[in-house]
Amino acid sequence: MRVGRIMISKPITVAPKTSVHQALKLMQQHSIRHLPVLEEEKFIGWVTARDLQQVLLAAMIEKIVVRDVMVADPITVSPMTSVEEAAHLMHDYKIGGVPVLEKGRLVGVLTVADLLSAFLYMLDVLRSSSRLDVVLADRPGAFEEACQLIHQAGGKIINVGLGLEGCQQRTYSFRLEKCDLDSIIQSLQQHGHKLLELIS
Repeated sequence: MRVGRIMISKPITVAPKTSVHQALKLMQQHSIRHLPVLEEEKFIGWVTARDLQQVLLAAMIEKIVVRDVMVADPITVSPMTSVEEAAHLMHDYKIGGVPVLEKGRLVGVLTVADLLSAFLYMLDVLRSSSRLDVVLADRPGAFEEACQLIHQAGGKIINVGLGLEGCQQRTYSFRLEKCDLDSIIQSLQQHGHKLLELIS
């Protein structure tokens, strides 16, 4: 899954001359904790609620604006960045959100909450499927045969992953639409294919 599928595509933004008080009020109104900073539609920085709160007292005494507080060169991702890569970046840099840029232009915002929703969705997809890890018989056409046997036994293949078992035997992980696996397993074993693991 790519960032472009789960990002907030029309984020709330601020100008660099926006006051700290105005920016915090905007965050409160929209229940957000991150704001991209745009100057004439050009992305120039990133500011968080924490950044603003740290200068709130000083802002009461002197005129401090978003430009004075923002991060001018933040960690960013693109719409084509994988969700997993974005999660690693946010974890490694201990940040709660990132701007999403495409050719330097702001196209969205990604937060930890968006990632959590995506992972919950992916877990649900995995829960609503079945998986068979199989070492295929050592003969030409074994993969095509296994796919046909699965289909004939009522299985619908979603995707197939490859791996190595004991660094010698190649394993095939068949992810199927949720189904009863008994007849599929029996058919595969009768044709010399070895079942390693299943998730029904």
